[in-house]
Amino acid sequence: MIDFDDIFQKKFDYRIVVVIIIAVVVAIYIVNLMFGSRSFSRMLDLDNSVKVLEKRVINLKKENAILQKEYFELKELEGE
Repeated sequence: MIDFDDIFQKKFDYRIVVVIIIAVVVAIYIVNLMFGSRSFSRMLDLDNSVKVLEKRVINLKKENAILQKEYFELKELEGE
C-alpha cells in the first residue's frame, strides 16, 4: 500500500535541499562579485587610479609647456 504522507515528505525534503544549494550558489556568486578579481571594489580602485593618472597627465602637460617655453627662450638667446 502507498503511503502518500511519505511521498509528500520525500518531495519536501528534496525541495529544501535544492533551495539550500541554490542559495549557496547565489551567495558564492555575490561574494565573488563583491570581492573577486573582477569585483566591484576592484573596479572602484581602478576608477580612482584612472582619476589620479588623468590629473598627473594634466600636471605633466603644464610642466612640459613651461619647460618648452624656457627651452625656446634659451634657444632664441643662443642664436643671437
